[in-house]
Amino acid sequence: MKKIMAILLSIALLLGCAAGLAEAGEKQSLGTISVNGEFTLKGLIPEGYRVVPFELDDNAILTQIVSDDRTRPQMILSIGFDELYADVERLNDVDDDTLATLEETFTVTDPYAVITYDETAYGTRLLVCRTLSEYSDYLDIMSIYKGYLVEFVMVPGPEAAEQKLTDEQIRSCTDFLSELDFVTGAEEEEIAVAGAGYEALITGYDAEAKTIDITLLLPYTFTEWQLVSINEGDTIRIGEEDVEIGTLEYGDDDSVDINDEYEFNRNANGLYTATLYEMPVMRNVKELTAAVPDSLKFIENVDPESGELLDEAAEKTAEDLFAALEIAENGGIAFDSQNVVVLFDENGDLAEITRFYAPWQ
Repeated sequence: MKKIMAILLSIALLLGCAAGLAEAGEKQSLGTISVNGEFTLKGLIPEGYRVVPFELDDNAILTQIVSDDRTRPQMILSIGFDELYADVERLNDVDDDTLATLEETFTVTDPYAVITYDETAYGTRLLVCRTLSEYSDYLDIMSIYKGYLVEFVMVPGPEAAEQKLTDEQIRSCTDFLSELDFVTGAEEEEIAVAGAGYEALITGYDAEAKTIDITLLLPYTFTEWQLVSINEGDTIRIGEEDVEIGTLEYGDDDSVDINDEYEFNRNANGLYTATLYEMPVMRNVKELTAAVPDSLKFIENVDPESGELLDEAAEKTAEDLFAALEIAENGGIAFDSQNVVVLFDENGDLAEITRFYAPWQ
């Protein structure tokens, strides 16, 4: 149960209620789950915080809510489907034996854990675990909604003057959790394309219809808090791989090396991007079918059949792009090896596609 550490004092989402206690700001999508019904989780992010997804799939959401101010609390939200509770509408519906079993998941390994119960403004029961010692403080509150175990963790900021949560911090967390909603129906992650550029995979095409199928990519990132909390022997997910940490080394330049394979380097936003053998680990963020206008600029840097690097980049046309895609389909150099960048104009239409040389293609 302690895969996270925090607080959940009011959670309107557990009743599927879209009504909230505070109306300021616009709710942000935190991810979609679709095992026992299809829901998009939405919430109001506290001012000065941002959402950093750690794992998103149909079964679970694990996301951090972090502030660049390292004196402020750090939070993690975890929602995962559990077959044991598939028929449980909410925590209020379980019997005393089940509650005792849930309590043991917190207390069996932690002599400092204190269990209490609370409820939301809408009457949903919450199991509240707080561990407060001389050196640390965390709150971990869980509940159940339609078979999903919901946990929210809050810990003091790593540079907080006192490693103890204040009543005000707990109340601010209460406000955030009171506004979380399970919204029926999936919602695609909002990825803006107008005026933007992405690394991409071109996975299909229709020359007659003048369209291509594109998967947009973004780097897989970690927060500093994530990296300093892992140890040798732990297993973490990097991209699509579960990686067991054999060796863990910290460089003087703020880099982190795992197993002499994965390296993490701090970017301008304060996040750490993962590379595998010096190649960025990317995640798929959007799939779309895009029209290819006649005005498209296709920048080619490789021989389409051999993959050898050209002496200089060649500026080509949309017609040349489809010809290159046909060559790729018949054994030539593909467009799905992290060797493509696509640019969109201010209207969200394709403007330019560049294929780069990549030694692994």
